[in-house]
This record gives sequence, structure tokens and C-alpha cells, in this order.
Amino acid sequence: MILACFLVGAIILVLEIIGTRVIGPYYGASVYVWSSLIGVTLASLAVGYVLGGWAADRWPRLDCLGVEMIGGALCLLLVPWLRQSVLAMTTALGVKAGSLVSAVILFAPPLVLLSMTGPVAIRLVTSDFTVLGRGIGTIYGASTAGSMLGAILTGFVLIPNFSVGHVLEGAAVVLFALGGSGLLVARRSLAGVLVMVVGFLASVTLAPSAAPPSNVVYLGNSFHGELKVVDVGDARMLLINGIENGFVHRASMEPLAPYIRLFGYLPAARPQAKRALCIGLGAGSVPRAFRLRHGLTTEVVEIEPAVAAVARRYFELPADVPVIVEDARTYVARTPQRYDFIVLDAFASESLAGHLFTREFFARVDTALRPGGILAINMIGLPRGPAAVPWRSVDRTLAERFAHRRVFAIETTPSAQERYTNIFLAASHAPLPEPASLGNDAVFSVMQRGEIPPDDGLAVPVLTDDYNPLDTQQLSFLVLFREDMIRKGQSVLLFDGTR
Repeated sequence: MILACFLVGAIILVLEIIGTRVIGPYYGASVYVWSSLIGVTLASLAVGYVLGGWAADRWPRLDCLGVEMIGGALCLLLVPWLRQSVLAMTTALGVKAGSLVSAVILFAPPLVLLSMTGPVAIRLVTSDFTVLGRGIGTIYGASTAGSMLGAILTGFVLIPNFSVGHVLEGAAVVLFALGGSGLLVARRSLAGVLVMVVGFLASVTLAPSAAPPSNVVYLGNSFHGELKVVDVGDARMLLINGIENGFVHRASMEPLAPYIRLFGYLPAARPQAKRALCIGLGAGSVPRAFRLRHGLTTEVVEIEPAVAAVARRYFELPADVPVIVEDARTYVARTPQRYDFIVLDAFASESLAGHLFTREFFARVDTALRPGGILAINMIGLPRGPAAVPWRSVDRTLAERFAHRRVFAIETTPSAQERYTNIFLAASHAPLPEPASLGNDAVFSVMQRGEIPPDDGLAVPVLTDDYNPLDTQQLSFLVLFREDMIRKGQSVLLFDGTR
């Protein structure tokens, strides 16, 4: 009984966390998706406790406990089968409502059934009123300890090493075993054996089979999200949680994303530069260009080792470009190396890694730059108006540290000012030349036309470790961005390696 409560508590937390991996590659990993999963989990627990209390009074038996777990296992097996149709069906609701409704449909049924375990278990172990408190405390303690283990196990073991489908199947097998054992102890031997055998077979046979060959040449799971390498005609893309993090020509591996060429401004502005550090790897187009095109000694700091492996295998990141697997915050703080260029191009899905955009981090970056060195930042945003607050806040924070700054938008037409584009920021203690003065390269003409004045009168905050509203500032924009990604590539986002 105690073991059952412990394992069910663990599985509930596994579902809460793994749910973001079911919904996140489609709807993103924003606060809306996390809030949806947490909210659905808490609501399901509340409903399950009420129903469990009612069931405990009517059927205070072990076989009642077993049936709840078996029902939860069956619901888990259905999640991989229902995922694509549920996500496609809820698309019209938008990111906010769509993620919430998807979470309800996919995860509320198993969570309600599993949360019924506690009240029934309490009834079974507290038939003697004199030990009521001890029994309740034991059940709650076992369940909470299991939840703690489930949270740690999911983040440190399950997500980095197993697919989402395998995690759900494994949880279903555990529940079938617990439910069958409950029936056996309740002297329903035949039913118990049948449940365990049929449950195991169902977990194996109902697991969605591998999809036929497609243009998705790689599908993997990492601590920070789902990774996909997709071929489209002559192009190859890297998607992290459904967001493009690299776009190259398949044969030459030359970048096709227009903003990559903007980084050519750095060696043109500082022709004597020798060393660069890239924070954030993606497909590796920027460090690859620095090394092969400009001959710069280039290093990369990337927090996710799986991204580094994908960049080497599928995007031909040069072997002589070392990748340090570490959070950039700690690396920049400890490195004795000094760089001519530091490039900050780090995203968590579609959102920015906020701790890398504060006054304190920029101070550390400053110490890692050589005299006259340049910090360059790539962001996604709207060039002008109230929606430009996120990058304006970053620019204001840079202004506290660096005397010279320039800001460029990759899109320059009047209509482009109303939609998102890449925003390229450069900051240095030494003057930064106008792009038009650097030669006849077409990219410099684009940059010259797309330069944005550093201040348009918006009241924006300085970003600090103590106060950093960058995530909140981006929310409305990120919803539009994600919905646009869904419209452009729904079939690719839905693909999860299953039929």
C-alpha cells in the first residue's frame, strides 16, 4: 500500500513534467504551456481527491485501488495515439487556450484516476480511528516522497535518456503491475494475472510504431527540448521545440537565414581581430563562418550537449571549433581568455535566456573582451513601436556599460516594421563604423538601410539580476511568433516519430 502510493506520487510528477514535452514541441515551452500543465495537474488532483473520497466510502477495498491504477495506465497508453489529433484540433484556439485544452484532454483523465489513490489508501490503512493521524501522515508522506523522486528522476534521467513515448509506456507498465498486484492481494488471482499479462502486452503492442520515411532526418530528445533536423528541398533546418535554430543549404552548408550574414559586420569593423566566442550554438552557422570564412579562432559555449552532437553530425561544424558544454554565465565568469568578439545568440525555444541579458552578465562579458572588442546580440522582435520594448530594454542595459552601440533590423521595408524580424545589436567601448563605410558587400547596404536609432523615447527598464521583466515583455510577441510557426509547418511540428 505504501509502495503503491509512493510510485503513484512519482508518476503524477512525471506526467506533469513530461506533459510539457508532449505539448511543447507544438505550442512552445512558454509560461502558458507550463501554467497549463501545472493548472491541469492541480485541478485533476482536486477532482481526484473528491472522487477518491467518495469511492473510498462506497468501496473500501484493494480491488477498487487496483481498478483506479489500471484505468490510469490505459489512459497513459492513449496519449501518444491522441497527441497529434488533439493538437491539430486545438490549433484554432491559439497558443493560450490551445495548450490548456490540449493538457486537459490528454492528461486530466489519468491524473484524476491516479489522484484517487490517496483517499482510498487512507481509508484502507486507517480502519482503526486511534491511528487515523498516523495513517494519513504515512500515506501523504509516501506520496510526497514519490513526487520528489519523480521530479528528480524525470529531469535528470528520463528526459535526457528516453523518448516521451517510452516514458509514458514505462509508467503504464508500472501502473498495470500495481493494479494487478492489488487484485491478487484482494484474492482476485485470475483477474490480477490477466491484468498484468494483458497490460504488459498492451504497453508493447499499443505503442505507436515507427513512422514511414519522411523529411525528418533526425528526431531526438534533450534536456531543453525536442530536436529535429528537417530537409526541405535543398535546405536543411534544425528545430528546437519547433523553432528554427539553423537554416542551411544541404550541399554546401552555407547559411540561408539572412541574419547570419550580419555577423560579417564584426570582422569588417575590426579587421585585426583573431578570436571569437559564440554563446549559443544552434546549427553552428555563425562559428562555422567565423572559422572557415574569416579565419578566426572560434570557441562556442552551449548548454545542451545534444545540440553540439547534432551540429557536428548534420551541419558540419568544423572539428577545430571547440564546444564547451556549460552555462555561458559560469563560463564567462571563470574564463581567463580574452576575445575580440563575443556573440550572444542564445534562445530557450523561442524565448531569450533571460539571465544572459542583465547588467551583471554584460559586466562579465566586458571583462572577457579585449580593448575595442565587440559584443554582438541576435534577438527576434519588432523593430519599432511599443512592441519593441524587449530589445530596447537590452539596448538600454548595454548603454550602461558600453559607450558605442548600433542596432540593425534585417527587414527594412515599411510593412516589415509591423512584424517580427531579427534585431542585431552591437556594443563596444570603441567607435563602431557605419556599415556603408565597410565596402560594397550587399549585406552592408541592407544593414545601413535597416539601422534603427538607439532611442525612440520609450520608457524601458534596465535589466538586472534582481529585476528582469524580459520574459514578461516578450509574452504577447511570442504568442504571435509561435502561432506563425504552427501555420507554416504544422505537419513537421506534429511529427514525433510515431504514426
